[in-house]
Amino acid sequence: MKLPNSLFFRTATTLTIASLVLVGITMASLARFVVIPVSKQSADDLAALLILSAQTWVELPPQTRPFFEHELLEIHQLKLIHTPVTLTPLKQLNPYLDFLEEAIEHRLGNPVTIGYNQEHSDSIEVDIPMAEHKLHFSFPADRVGARPPFALLSISIAILLLAIITALILALRLSRPLAVLSAATTVVGRGKKQLALPETGPDEIINLSQKFNHMAREVAELLENRTTLLAGISHDLRTPLTRLKLTLELMPESVESEFRQSLTEDIDEIEHRLREVLQLARGVEQQEQAQELDLGKLIIEVISGHQHDGAQIHYDPVTPVVHSVPRETLKRILNNLLENAVRYGEQKPISVQLQQEINGQPRICIFDQGPGIPEEE
Repeated sequence: MKLPNSLFFRTATTLTIASLVLVGITMASLARFVVIPVSKQSADDLAALLILSAQTWVELPPQTRPFFEHELLEIHQLKLIHTPVTLTPLKQLNPYLDFLEEAIEHRLGNPVTIGYNQEHSDSIEVDIPMAEHKLHFSFPADRVGARPPFALLSISIAILLLAIITALILALRLSRPLAVLSAATTVVGRGKKQLALPETGPDEIINLSQKFNHMAREVAELLENRTTLLAGISHDLRTPLTRLKLTLELMPESVESEFRQSLTEDIDEIEHRLREVLQLARGVEQQEQAQELDLGKLIIEVISGHQHDGAQIHYDPVTPVVHSVPRETLKRILNNLLENAVRYGEQKPISVQLQQEINGQPRICIFDQGPGIPEEE
C-alpha cells in the first residue's frame, strides 16, 4: 500500500510521531517520578496505620477495645473482624495493593494475604498477625483512591488525542494555503484569469499571497498586451496584403497564370497564418467551446487543404465517429501535424487513421516515414 506523499500527510505524520514519543516520555517520567512514589507513600501510610491499629488493639484492655474499634471505623473506615474469614487473593491489576502488601510485610517481617471474601466482595481485607492474635481488618475498596494504571491510561489518552488533533490542525493550516496557491498557479499557468488569493493569515502567507496576486496581474497584463500586439500586427499586415492582391488583379494578362496563381496562394497562406496566430493568442485566454462533430469529415477537410502541396496522404473513412471537440483547435493541431509529416516525411506516403477506443475515446494517428527526431534530442 503506497502512502500519500502530500504535505498534509507528511506533516501530520511527523507531528503525530513526535507527539507519541513525547507522550511516551511524559508518561514514563510521570510514572517513575510522580505516580509510583506517591502510590508507594500512600500504601506505606496505610500499612503503618494498620499495624499501629493492630498494636494498639493488642495493648488495650479488653473492655476498651470496642470503643477503639468504633473509632477506627468512624475515622479511618477500618473494620476489625473477629470471626475467622477465608480470603480469596485479588486478581485485579492494582499496583497499589502490591505496594500495600510489600509495605506491611516489610514492617512485620512476615508474609500477609490481601484479598476479599465472598460475602463482602466490595471490601478489601487483610490478615495481620500481632503477638498471639491474628487480626482481620477490612476497608472499602473505594478507600484505595490511588489507581496508577487508570491514572496513567487516562492521562495518556487525553494527551494523545490532544496531540493528534493539534498535529492535524497544524498540518492543515500549513498545507491548505499551499494547496490553494498550487491550484491558483495551475490556473495562471494555463493563461486563465485568476481571482485574487485572500491576503489573510500569518505574515508569511499574506506576503506570499500579495506577491502571487501581483505576479498574476502582471501575467494577465502580458497576455492582454501580447494579444493586442498580435492583433495590431495582423491588422497592419492586412493592408499591404490587400495592396498585393490588387496588384495581382491589375497585372497584365501577359503575366503567366501559374506565377499569378502561386503569388495568390502565398498571400492566402500568409493571411491564413495571421488568422491562426491571432486565434491561438486569443485561445490562451479563452478556450474554444466543444461541439459534436463527425471527426472523419473534419479529417477529410484538413487533408484536402494539403493536397495542393503534392503530398500523398491516405485516409480510409471508417464508421462515423462523432465526438465533442473544439473544432478550430483540433483542426489547427491536425494541420500542424500534417505539415510536419509533409515537411519531414521525405516525400513518402502519409497515413491517417481514425480509431474508436474501447473506453469510447477517439484516437487520431498520423504516420509518416521520415527519419523522426534523433534520440539525443
